[in-house]
Amino acid sequence: MDLTKDPIPHLLKKIAVPASIGMFFNTMYYIVDNFYAGMLSSTALAGISLAAPIYFMGIAVSIGVGQGTNALVGNARGEGRQDLAEQIAGQALSFAWLSAILIGFIVLFFASDLFSLMGAEGAYLNDALSYLSIILPTLAFSAHAMAANGILNSLGDTTSFRNSLIVAFLANIALDPLLMFGFGWGVYGLAAATALTQLGSAVYLTWKVKRSQLGYCLNWHHLIPNWTQYKALFNQSLPASTNMFLIALGSIIVTSAVARFGEDAVAGLGIALRIEQLVLLPTVGINIAVLSLVSVNYGARQFQRMEKVAADSIKIGTAMMVLGGVLVFVFARPLISLFTDDPNIIETGVGYLRVEAIILPAYVLSFVSGAVLQGMKQATVPMYFNLVRQLVLPSLFIAFALVILDTDIFGIWWSIAIASWLTVSLQFVHMRGRVKQAVQFQQDA
Repeated sequence: MDLTKDPIPHLLKKIAVPASIGMFFNTMYYIVDNFYAGMLSSTALAGISLAAPIYFMGIAVSIGVGQGTNALVGNARGEGRQDLAEQIAGQALSFAWLSAILIGFIVLFFASDLFSLMGAEGAYLNDALSYLSIILPTLAFSAHAMAANGILNSLGDTTSFRNSLIVAFLANIALDPLLMFGFGWGVYGLAAATALTQLGSAVYLTWKVKRSQLGYCLNWHHLIPNWTQYKALFNQSLPASTNMFLIALGSIIVTSAVARFGEDAVAGLGIALRIEQLVLLPTVGINIAVLSLVSVNYGARQFQRMEKVAADSIKIGTAMMVLGGVLVFVFARPLISLFTDDPNIIETGVGYLRVEAIILPAYVLSFVSGAVLQGMKQATVPMYFNLVRQLVLPSLFIAFALVILDTDIFGIWWSIAIASWLTVSLQFVHMRGRVKQAVQFQQDA
């Protein structure tokens, strides 16, 4: 496919659909983990729900490197600089390993302190630490896979990552019970299964990169650290990683607030978040497609085409999320009941999902606006908006709801909703202004 010439709706479909399908299986992967953890015990289920935001802090670096790779390689390709694209791609792979190893051990070292700040204690805290002790030191497997996927995404290839996620999902169905129950490793087995499947994905995606138009990036002279390219990757990836990191910190704030209402509330939130991720899958695919298209077209200085990418993706994504919100609101109870029969866990999950149904269209504006700005090499701007949306406003609103108004757990859910819509509206207006400015500059030139 030609990202600078083919019809935009066609490209959005060709890139977003495989990406969304892949992320569906990625989410199902962790739902399988929740299912088997629930079979082990409700404490284990609460433990991995507690560990999720901490793990996400670690994996944020992988996601950021992948997005930064996509943007930089895409810009180089749009400019017609094949040699530079290959050099950046190779540097991204070695950069992913070094950064993931460093961040993985740092997060693991401070995990106990973070849990203490969240007010977590007891048996489910031990399970959370056991899970992280395996998954964080092997974070480089995921980082390598994400960097390789960023290279492929810059070429419009999202099917390879989709295929790797489908195979990983199927492998996880077998590995989880084998390692957890067959080998008797419990929560350690759950984490070991994840590490093994991520390693398999990294190997497969490296093979796909080798066979692609950028296969020469795997030569050793491209992989040996080049500090000039590392700096460029760092500058582009850090804001993207920070965005993911802020999401994790925001999750910690929410989880710590929910923990005031007990272990069952934490478990209910964990289940609801997995369901929410499934509903958001189309927007994740659109986000990947927008970043790929905008980065290449920005490099090619096709700004009007870039503007149309943003407009079309928002229309499509908003329509899907309105429909998804209606379905989530109506079927919240039976969806949560698929994972547990505990009435307290069910009530927490249902309450979260029904308020979250109102927020779903806001995520479309956030994801598309962030992807457009990142593709335009303005990656720090979405980071500032996410800082406000994930940390500043939720902290203030939740504290006000729980301490001043003395609300029940719904005070947390409504705080998230108000903070999201306020921030996302401003981010969308800012993105439109930047795009129109670029278009006007081109017309005046």
